[in-house]
Amino acid sequence: MKHNRRKFLESAALGVGVASAQPVAGPPGQPDAAATARRHPLVRTQPTPDFFEGMLLGNGDLGVCVTVRPDALGLHLGKNDAWDIRVSEEHAAHIKTFREVLDLWRRAGEEAKRQGHPDMLFLESRIDFFREYSELMQSSYRKPWPRPWPCGTIWLHWDSRMVRVVRQELDIASGMLTLRLEHDDLRGKARPFAITCFVSREANHVSVSSDSPAPVVSCAYQPHWEQEALLPEPRIQSLEGGFSGFQEFPATAPAAGQPHPPRSKEDRSMAIHGVLAGRWQAETDSARRRVLLRPPALPHPLRLDVTLLTSRDTADPAAQAGRESARFASASIAELRRESSAHWAKFWSASAVELGDTELERIWYQNQYFLACCLKEGKIAPGLFGNWSSGKIGTAWHGDYHMNYNTQQVWWGVFSSNHVEQHEPYTRLVEALMPMAEWNARVQFGLPGAYFPHSAYPVPSKVNPYPAPPWGYEICETPWTVQSLWWQYKYTLDEEYLRRVYPLLRAAAEFLVAFVSKGEDGKYHIIPTVSPENWGATVDFRLNRDCIIDLALTEFLLDAVDEGSRVLRLDADRREKWREVRRNLAPYPTGEGPYGRVWLDVRDAPAEYVYNVPVTLAPVFPAEQVGLASKAELLELARRTAKTVRLEGGNDLVWQPLARARLGMLDLEWFKREVRYCLTPLGTANDRVRQIDGRYSDATNFDFMMRMGVWTENLSLPAVINECLLQSYDGVIRLFPNRRNLGAAAFRDLRAAGAFLVSARFDGKRISGVRVKSEKGAPVRMAKPWEGARARVVSKGAQVDAVESGGVIEFATRAGETYEIGTAPAG
Repeated sequence: MKHNRRKFLESAALGVGVASAQPVAGPPGQPDAAATARRHPLVRTQPTPDFFEGMLLGNGDLGVCVTVRPDALGLHLGKNDAWDIRVSEEHAAHIKTFREVLDLWRRAGEEAKRQGHPDMLFLESRIDFFREYSELMQSSYRKPWPRPWPCGTIWLHWDSRMVRVVRQELDIASGMLTLRLEHDDLRGKARPFAITCFVSREANHVSVSSDSPAPVVSCAYQPHWEQEALLPEPRIQSLEGGFSGFQEFPATAPAAGQPHPPRSKEDRSMAIHGVLAGRWQAETDSARRRVLLRPPALPHPLRLDVTLLTSRDTADPAAQAGRESARFASASIAELRRESSAHWAKFWSASAVELGDTELERIWYQNQYFLACCLKEGKIAPGLFGNWSSGKIGTAWHGDYHMNYNTQQVWWGVFSSNHVEQHEPYTRLVEALMPMAEWNARVQFGLPGAYFPHSAYPVPSKVNPYPAPPWGYEICETPWTVQSLWWQYKYTLDEEYLRRVYPLLRAAAEFLVAFVSKGEDGKYHIIPTVSPENWGATVDFRLNRDCIIDLALTEFLLDAVDEGSRVLRLDADRREKWREVRRNLAPYPTGEGPYGRVWLDVRDAPAEYVYNVPVTLAPVFPAEQVGLASKAELLELARRTAKTVRLEGGNDLVWQPLARARLGMLDLEWFKREVRYCLTPLGTANDRVRQIDGRYSDATNFDFMMRMGVWTENLSLPAVINECLLQSYDGVIRLFPNRRNLGAAAFRDLRAAGAFLVSARFDGKRISGVRVKSEKGAPVRMAKPWEGARARVVSKGAQVDAVESGGVIEFATRAGETYEIGTAPAG
């Protein structure tokens, strides 16, 4: 049976279940998520030689950017754990305690006043002795290491006189890239041929093959190399019908007294092995650091199998890569394709949306694909630019983990999209950061608990790489780092998981409770602090008091640990202190702007400041303290702030519209324009400047971040659309809460807080086809989807008792059962 857009929107589609990697057809009339994804291929109709024009492939660990020149196909290889892992630690011995930093800060303030500048901003860069310390704390970060290390490029060459690139098409449903070409032998004969490329979904294997003899004249592998990186030379080898490469990654960074440090047990490595079908002749060109292979005759069928492994995958990646590539090379291409496609089908079966607006639908599906290419259970969490790299692409800011939104944003949509498994790498990341966070709290601050760093890397070193004022003192980063751990529990009600992460939540809360100070007004204040990348250190903490995101995320975390402790029956003796601080936190800072009262980022900040991120919307999101259920006056304040906040662009493509959706005020036509503005030829949306008068001026290149790499943070764009279809963060399920220019829409198995999978449809006027599957048997609370008639809840053909109060339907559920919610018959 064919499934088209109209059929989806007309039917109460519930889910395609796949119990294994084999694709399983659902009952007739249910939507096929993979079929919907297939409607949104990435297509090129000409050569695309530039990295940012390429096609992105991946399996959540191994990433490939495929470029096509008029004379060659290029495979630019990267991997989430292929890193230069060295961290320079010379600064660590000079890290001052927080009290000592505060003394510097106060002295710098006095010096600014002495100079006649009591309103000076960024004291840490403008007062000499404070700047000297700040620069010392940045010295490690200014090294070229650590950083993602590209795994090299494979080139398949042809004669551009004889070969014409006709079309490239990437099927995001299966991860299959098909390159259609035409071969002209220059003797009057022309014929089409195709090359297919894919990354195996469950193995670090790249397959390239042709459907008929292909006029490929040579194959070259070139490892990445930079003299200034001071890494060991890559080892490359030409093999009979193939090639291999090996790169060592020392754990110890060179220092003035030790320019060539010895090996250590923490060293890592990366190995690649490629096998070409047929009797290719190989040679090693050491001068150009490449292996070159030539076929025995032209044209010939093309088949290339490549395996890429690191020492995280196996103890001997070189030997294992050789064995694996030989194993893949002996398997049939058809079987490898079927197996990989089946795993993609399983991925797509988790949830589905289908939207009357094809552009919104494309944004949802293509970004789900990109996210799945760089994010996977059991693998290393992607950094700023994921697993796609070439040369210096993907290395800005070390390609690291920035804990003041960039890192966290990647995971904002995984729960509502019903891909909880994708959050697993982040959980391990936070666990890995705990020793550093506990050291920061204990040694730097002299406080209990854990204070998480501003920047981090997937490396063995446990030294805080960036304890520099002011950004090393953004208090919000600690509750923000652990926030999604609580989300995973709330969206799954998995108590075993909660037991695992509760100590991390508690440690963050204990630090915050110890850090806040009670003022004469009886309120707990967060002083000093630093608004995310605004103001810096100021005189007498003038603009370093009660940052709104600190306050809001502290509220979130204290509520979380309170509830978590009750669920696990732990720490009853700590709850009252948590609650007392929570009840008496300072109010959010506000000020009068030209459009009325709005939230500010810190006390006494100017109302019309141009922010880099929508920090003033933090109570709405990420902190989830204000939303559609809030009192009218508070909701109006939030909406006015959202409507009038000034943002420079480049860091708000997901956050700003998501907060607006939470307030029911997101115009989806505006959202699409914003996404288009930031789109790259890759199909991904990157960070692009929008507004001067904050950190940027007319002299700024508005595109300076567009070619840094693939900004993984913006792959969470589906989260914005999910929030228009379904909200549940406060315990009440709201269907289609943001409809402005949404149009007809339907969704299947979006995940709601309370461990529910929800499906519904909207024809532009009326909601229907509402179904809820309860995973853990929690009670459902749902905002009534329609006015007038009473609700009727049915499960297994029997009516279920439901109570309606205040516009909310509530009913009990049993684990594993599905409930249909409709209107009761009249009479």
